[in-house]
Amino acid sequence: MKLKLDLHVHTNVSGDSLIRLDEALVEARVKGLNGLALTEHEKPSKVKGLINNILVIPGLETQTSIGHVLVLGLDQWRLKPGLKPICVVLEEAKRFEAVAVLAHPFPRTLIPSLILKARRLGLDAIEVLNSGTIFYPLSSRVNMKISLKFNIPMTAGSDSHILRTIGYAYTIVETPSTCIEDILESIRRGLTEVYGKPSGLKAKLEKRFLGKIFR
Repeated sequence: MKLKLDLHVHTNVSGDSLIRLDEALVEARVKGLNGLALTEHEKPSKVKGLINNILVIPGLETQTSIGHVLVLGLDQWRLKPGLKPICVVLEEAKRFEAVAVLAHPFPRTLIPSLILKARRLGLDAIEVLNSGTIFYPLSSRVNMKISLKFNIPMTAGSDSHILRTIGYAYTIVETPSTCIEDILESIRRGLTEVYGKPSGLKAKLEKRFLGKIFR
């Protein structure tokens, strides 16, 4: 089966988002999504499983020495907030059998050696499409080029902090079931297709404003 998933969504648990979980689930259904990954800042979502026919994948977004990393498929986390060596984050993700995705990686994808080093350390995928990225067309092309060149699996996500942008970027995952473990394994194996569009200037400004007032 193929599932349409937005793999990068923040709710009000993140602190800089106004999205409530119940609203996110309704919006996902309206947008024709099968599920969402809740990637809260520095703390894993405690919500997981099928809720109102929308699959919720728990996770978090954390800071590392090479940029932000999404850790998908976990509901517990031992590392403290703040900048951490990428090797430490990848080791922790592996401990929980989670999937580690380099989030909005441009312009780091302009330095292939950096990406390859992270891959050797256990990075599972690259978020090649992120609707909230400022230089969306350029960054998407560069990210996809690196992913294809080095055979690193791709994901896409909206990076939503405001409701209407949910589903602006999404990942089609080919998976034998809706079990979260099966979905994670499909991402590791690169059984994904990515689609998306930029969120637009107004949404980007709203996101930045929320980030500043809640910082």
